[in-house]
Amino acid sequence: MGAILSPSLEDSFRAAQVITQEHARTFYFASHVLPASVRRDAYAIYACCRSIDDAVDQVASRGESVRPEVAGEMLLRAFESGGDGAGEEWMPAFRDTVARKKIRRLWFEDLAIGVAGDAGLVNVQTWEELDLYCYRVAGTVGLMMMRVFGSEDPLAEPRALDLGRGMQLTNILRDVAEDARVRRIYLPARERDQYGVRAEDLFVGRRSGHWAEFMQSQVSRAREQYRMAEPGIAFLPTRGARTSVWLMRELYAGILDPIEQSGYDVFTRRHSLSLGQKVARGIGIWWKHRTDKVSGS
Repeated sequence: MGAILSPSLEDSFRAAQVITQEHARTFYFASHVLPASVRRDAYAIYACCRSIDDAVDQVASRGESVRPEVAGEMLLRAFESGGDGAGEEWMPAFRDTVARKKIRRLWFEDLAIGVAGDAGLVNVQTWEELDLYCYRVAGTVGLMMMRVFGSEDPLAEPRALDLGRGMQLTNILRDVAEDARVRRIYLPARERDQYGVRAEDLFVGRRSGHWAEFMQSQVSRAREQYRMAEPGIAFLPTRGARTSVWLMRELYAGILDPIEQSGYDVFTRRHSLSLGQKVARGIGIWWKHRTDKVSGS
């Protein structure tokens, strides 16, 4: 892992790794091209993000009104007073990582606002509203990971936001039916109206209007975000970091392919890449960057 850690800090990073392995399989898969020290920091950040999400879910499951402050005490412990709550074995690792990597508290607060907005009914009206949501729940994580990977260049931040936006849009397109079953629609209403796609049909898992054309426009938007993100990867200071982000970009963008190939059938299946497909794409990314290094590009 690089620097020698105290036994308690070692255990804390290990707890963060377990959380990541259990809940973020694609990210965990891609993380293995990172140096061990960077990988452990990434796990510590993910563990906090996951815990914010879990805190909101616990409040929502009790039927209580969810506000961003639900994560406030956790962030207070993390950034100010210290001390760990029950089930927060990851906290010392997180505290160590944010101090060394200079990761802003504001990003976690914005994430909490976005996650709290997921509780209850959701019916996004405009692209601007969706874009803000994507920043809060995914763009913030992109900014955090940029610091973990060793970049503080402000010129890279818009590209990190592009990648987070693309990944969140992919999640939304993949999970249309699952979200609609709990009365959450993230596809902008004004755009749905243009194609005759009705909310009541989404709620029962049914196509309406010009569904394929509508979904094609959404897939194209997501792919454009991935394309815009690509130049920012060059800002990362190590090949391991660049390869990991390229791999994340490839694996998430790859989910759009089976969605498209199914004729945008997101109602009867949840699209994903198989382990074999992930490995094949990973080899392709590794080979591309290996040959790039040899050719000097």
